[in-house]
Amino acid sequence: MENRKEITLKKLEKDSIPLLLEIQEEAFRVLDDPDLLRRNTYETFEVCFNEKSLVLAVYVGGEIAGFGILYAAGKDKENLAYSLDGCDDVENYANVKLTIVRPAFRGLGLQRLLIDKLCEHAAAEGFLGALSTVSPKNNFSSNNLSKCGFEAVKTLVKYGGMSRILFYKKLN
Repeated sequence: MENRKEITLKKLEKDSIPLLLEIQEEAFRVLDDPDLLRRNTYETFEVCFNEKSLVLAVYVGGEIAGFGILYAAGKDKENLAYSLDGCDDVENYANVKLTIVRPAFRGLGLQRLLIDKLCEHAAAEGFLGALSTVSPKNNFSSNNLSKCGFEAVKTLVKYGGMSRILFYKKLN
């Protein structure tokens, strides 16, 4: 791949869900350990297309390189703010639900770019903080969240028994 291909971002709409599922499956095919990633369904992606949420694609040289999802979960049980100690205003927090960069585009800083843009959107929407979960075995994503200003706050058991580190970033 050439070093200087143009990187662009584009908001995706609900009709992109089949593409998101395809990219997710591509990521699963190259994982050494499937517990590193949570497999999302069409329905799991569908709820992420609400007014305050954002599904963002990153393109390199016109080719889709990956995507990220900020989920404004409100009072839905998926809201990670329920796992914060003493949090009684869960609707003021958003989940950086998922970022996947296709294998051919890794190493370009695209995951950090997506995380930063999702957090900018969350701050603009008035959210107080952003949360994300990562497998304790996924050093790459943990390091990228840390570089984007997130702090590991606790370890949880989520998604049918998977161990996850809960990351938090104060926004406003």
